[in-house]
Amino acid sequence: MNKKTIIFVVIVALLAVGAFVMGQRRAAMMHGGSGSAGGELPSAADAEKFAGDSAAQKVGDINVALTINPYPPTMRQPTEFSVTLTDASGKAINDAKVTLDLTMPEMYMPPNKPALNFIADGKYSAMGQFTMRGWWRIEVIIARGGQTQSVFFDLGL
Repeated sequence: MNKKTIIFVVIVALLAVGAFVMGQRRAAMMHGGSGSAGGELPSAADAEKFAGDSAAQKVGDINVALTINPYPPTMRQPTEFSVTLTDASGKAINDAKVTLDLTMPEMYMPPNKPALNFIADGKYSAMGQFTMRGWWRIEVIIARGGQTQSVFFDLGL
C-alpha cells in the first residue's frame, strides 16, 4: 500500500471507532447512563420538567428549587440560575457547595458546569448559558457534609 492509502484507511478506521463510541455514549445517556455526581441519570419521566421559570424536587431530606431568569432562556445569552435549598422542616441550608451540569443527553457537549455562589437564606446563584436549541438536562449537584446528591431538571429550548 502507498502512503495515501494507509492514511485514508487510518482516517476511516478512526471515524468508525469515533462513531461507535458516540453511539455507545448516546445509548448510555438515553438508557440510564451516569450523571456527573456518579449516580444514574433518571429517565426523562423521573426528571422534573419546567412548566414556568421554576421547578422543584426533593432529594434525601433536601428540598431543591431551581429558577431560571430569563424564562424561557435564550440560546447563547446569559441566563441566571438560582437554587434555593431547605431541609425537611423548611429551614434554609446555607452550608452546601452547589454546582450545575448543563448537558444535552442526545449529543455530546463540552463541559458546561457553572458553580453557584451562596447568596443568603439557602439561596445560591450563578450565570451560565445554553449553547444551542434542543432538550437540556440540568443536574443540580449538592455537596454537603461529605455527601454529594443530585437532582435533575429537563428543559426544552
